[in-house]
Amino acid sequence: MSVFFILQSLWKYDQLTTKNIITSIVSGLFGGALSGLLFGWLIGLFAKSKVVKQGTTIDTAADEVIVFETPANHFKGVEGVGGKLYLTNKRLVFKSHKFNIQNHQISLNLSNIEMVNRYNTLGLVDNGLAVTSNNGVEKFVVDQREEWISQLTKKSGLQQVHLQ
Repeated sequence: MSVFFILQSLWKYDQLTTKNIITSIVSGLFGGALSGLLFGWLIGLFAKSKVVKQGTTIDTAADEVIVFETPANHFKGVEGVGGKLYLTNKRLVFKSHKFNIQNHQISLNLSNIEMVNRYNTLGLVDNGLAVTSNNGVEKFVVDQREEWISQLTKKSGLQQVHLQ
């Protein structure tokens, strides 16, 4: 955002002077930092809102217990669908919140999970989790990836996990 603000500020001047350049850089850095903090704060409020919490709650069977859960994105085509990923004593469940284009819920029985992999989102960010089952590969962006791998291998009984 800072780069955008700096360029936008420089664009408005007919003549570039040292004063104009310094003013553009200072105001761009300040504006970029402020907008970044504001955006992060608003996303935090959204993620903790009642609407999102209620919309991503899953139904469980009487003998089913939620063991672990975090916010997550599930890749469905090119869209990273926001929602929540749950691990119960019987299955792995992703449920999207209603603010997505492709709202959905997927459920994988733990007995059908064959492999769990790490991957880097966009090849850069180490927060990707790929779960291979007899239905194919499901990719998620998760918080606490190492805890997810530990919980999944423990609950699904995987003897060896292929890690990338």
